[in-house]
Amino acid sequence: MPGHDRMHSVRSVLPAALVGCTLLLAPQILSGQQVAEVQVAPVTVTLVVGERKELLASAYDNRGDNIATARFAWTSSSPGVVRVEEDPSVPGIAVLIGVGPGLANVEVRVGNRRASAAVQVVRVGAGPAAVGGRGLATVLQIEPGSVFLLLSEDIRLQPRFLKDDGSLAAPAMITWRSLRPDIANVTPDGVAVGVSLGQGVIEATSATGLLARVTVQVAQAPFGFGTEVLSLSPAEADTLSVVVPGQNNRPVSARRLVWRSTNDAVVRVSPIGVATGVSAGSAEIVATGFGQESRLQVSVHRPVKFLEVQPRATEGSVALPLGGSITFSATPLASDETAVAEAPLIWVQPDTALAAFDPTTGRLTGKALGETQLQVRGPGDGLEVTWAIHVIAGGLAIDPGAIALGRGARRHLTAFFTDDIGTPVSPATELTWTSSDPRIAEVDGEGGLEAKSFGAANVVATTAWGGADTAAVYVQGEILVTSTRGGQADVFAFDREHPDQFNQVTDQPGNELNAVYSPDGTKIVYVSDEGGGLDLILVDAVGGNPVRLTSTQSLEASPSWTPDGSKIVYESDATGVTQIWIMNADGSEARQLTQGEVTSIQPAVSPDGRTIAFTSVREGNYDIYVMDLDGSNQRSFTAAAVNETMPVWVSDSAIAYVSERYERRRPKRTVTVLDSSGQLTVLTPEELVVTDFAISPAGDLLAAVVSADGRSGLESRLYLIPLTGEGVPVEVPRAGPRDQLGAPAFRP
Repeated sequence: MPGHDRMHSVRSVLPAALVGCTLLLAPQILSGQQVAEVQVAPVTVTLVVGERKELLASAYDNRGDNIATARFAWTSSSPGVVRVEEDPSVPGIAVLIGVGPGLANVEVRVGNRRASAAVQVVRVGAGPAAVGGRGLATVLQIEPGSVFLLLSEDIRLQPRFLKDDGSLAAPAMITWRSLRPDIANVTPDGVAVGVSLGQGVIEATSATGLLARVTVQVAQAPFGFGTEVLSLSPAEADTLSVVVPGQNNRPVSARRLVWRSTNDAVVRVSPIGVATGVSAGSAEIVATGFGQESRLQVSVHRPVKFLEVQPRATEGSVALPLGGSITFSATPLASDETAVAEAPLIWVQPDTALAAFDPTTGRLTGKALGETQLQVRGPGDGLEVTWAIHVIAGGLAIDPGAIALGRGARRHLTAFFTDDIGTPVSPATELTWTSSDPRIAEVDGEGGLEAKSFGAANVVATTAWGGADTAAVYVQGEILVTSTRGGQADVFAFDREHPDQFNQVTDQPGNELNAVYSPDGTKIVYVSDEGGGLDLILVDAVGGNPVRLTSTQSLEASPSWTPDGSKIVYESDATGVTQIWIMNADGSEARQLTQGEVTSIQPAVSPDGRTIAFTSVREGNYDIYVMDLDGSNQRSFTAAAVNETMPVWVSDSAIAYVSERYERRRPKRTVTVLDSSGQLTVLTPEELVVTDFAISPAGDLLAAVVSADGRSGLESRLYLIPLTGEGVPVEVPRAGPRDQLGAPAFRP
């Protein structure tokens, strides 16, 4: 079957011995006690005294498979009426011999399972009389009502005695005769035999004068098998069915045919048409009779030990949207987990009112709300897998609903079917993916996404029945920076590979600076002076859809996100002294974290979201302090005599910062890392006067703002300094001598 998932591809290999709530395991047939059902045919028999007839018995396990090795025990309730003889060489067939007039039950037993046939024995010449009811018959019928025969084929005709109201009447003696004995003859006990091609009529007359006739059509029609190819595993048995396709697939008794196999080393066949696989290979079974023969191709495959199924059969149900489709597949595997492609599978979907299954494509389609099942059966004991199916009136959701990528990046989008309240219930399949602008973000038929150029695009997933969901895709540069190249401070973004290609993010009337990405990269928060003070503004990753988070006359700056993206920590002088505050990412529930009369600035949240580092002058000069996210447990992290500012977390236990000292009245500022063990590491040379910096999430690149004398005065330049390998610092090109670069920040 079509499938996907060792199916990203979900892969579930289920051993035959595994017992679980998702596997319906049939017990292995080890003895007669494992027989689930015994059947006997025919269930009613009429014999003339001295006549011999065969009775066929079959044993089945609880999966409905024939048990060719079953041993049958036969008994007659009245040996004076009918005697039973067994032929040990042909299991399952008993010969009934009429001994004397009367009724008897012939019972066949396998272990504690049994079946029986009712046998009536009549005197010679009396003809068969079906066991009936009481009272005088007014109508005589012959069953079957029309007869098709091959040359030399025979069939027993059964009389039915009925009253006017259609109920059974008492039987009477029957005399049989053929009106065209040259075409179809009939024996005194009602057995019709095809003699030559053509149409004949057989007549039955009762001792009470009732008459019935039946048409007999004798044709030279070919017979065949109920299947085109038979697939078996070694030791597996199957009772073959023989039909006449030209006569509406009328069954032919297998006992009237001569059976043989073209290769007994591959498959054996019994005298009653039971085929048993022997070893892997191909052969033919040949059935001969009625002046013709038919051949059945048989493939004996390697034993199947596992089923590889998609989707996984788990304890939970598979959500199937109403009108939607999900593809299921099962692959038979040998003990070495290689596929046994020729092994047959049986698919069962019991409630077609709720869902329709196409075994050719493996697609299950929801038709009505409710719960049902889908089952696949492999060729072997225990190889059954059942999926619980829940047809829901649900929708579709892409997770996440917004995604940020750098140019050239690739990512696979995942969609889920949802219930009626929007909760994801199962991975969605059979989707069509499209992009609103493939020049920015290109998507393939499986949800594979590739970022092409800066900008925003919408990617839409659509189901075959019309359900859809949209994900916003933002393609933005790796590094945010504030630049004055436009005459005022605006936020731009660029990639380390192309530092000369700036993409403008903001272009508002005021100045925008101090921009930082949200943890998922889809949002940017920055500082704006458009309202007269300094406020925090939230935009999407390419600068659209601005939302004002603060709107005061005080100064809010230095935003830092918590790792889960739910909160923003920042500095504000709302109380008259700049302190550290925290608010929800939508600007609500602002709360002050630091107190007192001394300044606390430049907050930075640790990667684990538990600690905030900040700069304060509590000891007379600037030092780095830390506190818990709720503002408690405030303590110093550095305590040197020099100024330490602008903390940036390198790990949960190490902080980088700018260390400032003066030499001959000239500042020396370097980026230094201090870890919890007290180890100091200097990242930048002293000749660079660093005023601001950022470190990439991978720790391989440092973006440093350096103050330097220039032709137009003091200039802020930006350098990219490799922290690993043998790379050399690269200056980010400015748009001109008046272009000041500052406040770098990396995309997470």
